Amino acid sequence: MLDPPHAWSERFCALAPVLLLLAAGCSSDSSSPDPEQVPAGVTQWSPAGARTVGNYDYQVIPQPNAFHTMHAGPNNTDNVWVAAAPRLELDWVSETSFYVPEGPTYDNAGNLYFSPLFPQENVSLVSLDAETGERNWAIEGNANDPGGGESNAGSGAILILNDPEDPGKQVIYHMTYTEAMALRPDGTEIWRVDTGLVLPPVVPGERSTSHSFGFNYHPPTDSLVGLTLDGRLLAFDRLTGVQIPSKGQVPGSPAVSEVPMLPQSVIDASNDLTDAVFGTTPSGLSFFSLIVDVIFGGGSVVTNFFAIDPNTGLIVVAATAPDEADGTMDGLSEFGAIYSFELADDGNGALAFRMLNSAEFMGGTGSTPSISEDGSRIYVSDNAGNVIAFNSALEELWRYDVGDAVAASIAVSPDNAELYAVTRNDVFKLTDLGDSARLDWAATLGGFAGDPRIEIEFNALTPTITANGVAVSVGGGYLIGDTTIMLKVGVGLLDRDTGELRSFSEGREESIAVTSVGPRGGIYTASSPLRRVSGKALNLEDPDVADVIGGISRYKPVRNDLLVRDASCAAGVRARNAATVADSAPVSAMQDIRQIQVLIDQSRAAIGRAVADGDLTEPSATLLSAGLDRAESDLSFAELRNAASELLAVCNAI
Repeated sequence: MLDPPHAWSERFCALAPVLLLLAAGCSSDSSSPDPEQVPAGVTQWSPAGARTVGNYDYQVIPQPNAFHTMHAGPNNTDNVWVAAAPRLELDWVSETSFYVPEGPTYDNAGNLYFSPLFPQENVSLVSLDAETGERNWAIEGNANDPGGGESNAGSGAILILNDPEDPGKQVIYHMTYTEAMALRPDGTEIWRVDTGLVLPPVVPGERSTSHSFGFNYHPPTDSLVGLTLDGRLLAFDRLTGVQIPSKGQVPGSPAVSEVPMLPQSVIDASNDLTDAVFGTTPSGLSFFSLIVDVIFGGGSVVTNFFAIDPNTGLIVVAATAPDEADGTMDGLSEFGAIYSFELADDGNGALAFRMLNSAEFMGGTGSTPSISEDGSRIYVSDNAGNVIAFNSALEELWRYDVGDAVAASIAVSPDNAELYAVTRNDVFKLTDLGDSARLDWAATLGGFAGDPRIEIEFNALTPTITANGVAVSVGGGYLIGDTTIMLKVGVGLLDRDTGELRSFSEGREESIAVTSVGPRGGIYTASSPLRRVSGKALNLEDPDVADVIGGISRYKPVRNDLLVRDASCAAGVRARNAATVADSAPVSAMQDIRQIQVLIDQSRAAIGRAVADGDLTEPSATLLSAGLDRAESDLSFAELRNAASELLAVCNAI
């Protein structure tokens, strides 16, 4: 293990007088928070050896300084280069009438975007100011369906890409079942086209399969690829919106539903509550039963987002296997499967989808597949508790049983072969050893310690890897049988070395989307209550159990001086490690330099906010900024050790 940041560098020792001056300048905080809410020190985690690097650039795909698509980037790693703020507090909840099952994404102009599910207001896409939560604009849904289908069907995550034709600017891409569009951050339309798909007629009491998971980006063809709940793949030219005639089809059959048993009285009360808050779907279904059914199979082929390897353009979808795979021809599939497709020349000068490989496994999956940075590994989970690793040809390499059904996607770090998986209750860290995996820890959650109402604490969302920890959502409540009933929820930061909860902030509403980290290190969650619906329905008269709401929640960074500390230290240990691999793995070291620059930029911005909040004095801020300037000037292979010293000096000054 490498030495911790506080014990490194002879050059650092020479800066002790400066550090004392800085520390004195930082100590006069007249509004210090509860000491138990402030992490006592920086994490001792650090990268070791050469990181995994992809062979693609960031001309169109944004650098992962925030969530720019459903799971941060095209390959769904749930990994961002920024540090998460080590202390957060709930700032606002905006647009509370919307049920939002897919998380918000961010542009570089300070806006976030989301698409609600079956909203009562006729909107398909909403833009908010990421700082204030105020609505910037909204795009109306397609209410002119000639087939009498469900207007507004779609939702899906919003994709943000760079605009290489206008450097520094970005474009917003959105796909519902019937429409695809490209917009500028001010809402100006670049193009808007029909998908060619027709919404099915509304059948009272039946669930539609017309959900869109949104767009992902396919670099080899400069195309936007979309996927729907019924397994259709579509592609559009990024610049013009012209649809590629070929459509792909995932060959799975509708899944068997394995909905957890709840007393009918609880189901009825939960449905009544979501009916009152969100209304019902056009076919009259309640949101509670609808979402439970989708999450646990319920006749779907695909129930989550898909991945594209930006190195090769390989498209990977986790879904169900064909009906015959389980040995019973009954129109339903009891097996899960993973499929790979290419979008390439069909031999006649036209682009076409073609399925390349598939792999089946017992038990279904609600997983989004994740692809390593270099495209060599694909990770998925099944409903039996296994994390499964495949190579790019979908040949199984290993599987690891964590003891319970794995939820959502596997978070994949480019450092140290680290993987993070979640179940209904726990967060696990695994290390990919090549032909097997090692369990390193199960997280220690304690966000609601001391709350007499909370009998158990449990994982509540996907994990997100950040430069200084793993951002998670934590729920608190009790069990009915094997089913978790949530009363409260919050977000926290786990230490990557130990799995201990470094910090925690209580929030307002549950999400089934993603732990979406913004560019400043704040966390935004999309309100899509499920377990907390039952919690409130069973405690309707209890004022200590908050009302169920929708919308977007912002957890803002507070004590930005601590964010400066964590970001600069994360940059420092990364620079220190990069210096050791620059000669043997220069591509890896260059990627480290890119991430270090992102962390320096984040630290600079946090210094300004810390001064405005009174957590840093102007003289201290000047000295810290000068250290960042010196580190930035040393971002070359030859000077990485000096950059590390400067960054660690800034870290240790706070």
